[in-house]
Amino acid sequence: MSAQIDWDFAVDDDAKAKIGAAVRHLLKDANGSARGDIVREIIEIVHDVANGLLPPQHPKQPPMSGITYKAYVIDAFQRDTDRWRANIRKLNGKKIRVAVPPSVLDEATTSADALTAEKAVELAKKAIDAGGLS
Repeated sequence: MSAQIDWDFAVDDDAKAKIGAAVRHLLKDANGSARGDIVREIIEIVHDVANGLLPPQHPKQPPMSGITYKAYVIDAFQRDTDRWRANIRKLNGKKIRVAVPPSVLDEATTSADALTAEKAVELAKKAIDAGGLS
């Protein structure tokens, strides 16, 4: 999948609606400083586009993605330099029940940063093994 996507919008409001949807997607389930980090990254992307810079070719794409562990799929992603986390989703596509805080999500994200993608995947496996997800 390419980071460079060109859309043809009928009106400006259509483009703004897509931007809004993308921002909501990026901020879903984000709290505290993680939310601030995401907002800063969005602003940086907008700034780069406004200056005519090409987006980087997926520097934050997980080199470790689609890892199957028990009944889950783990995708590592880079939040910042040496700051990795992992998303956990059910292999069958059903929602995940998280014990703390009690919630039902499409996917859960590890709560601590790791120095490498491999370590983020290890943290995800430990979260699965701990039984906090069902």
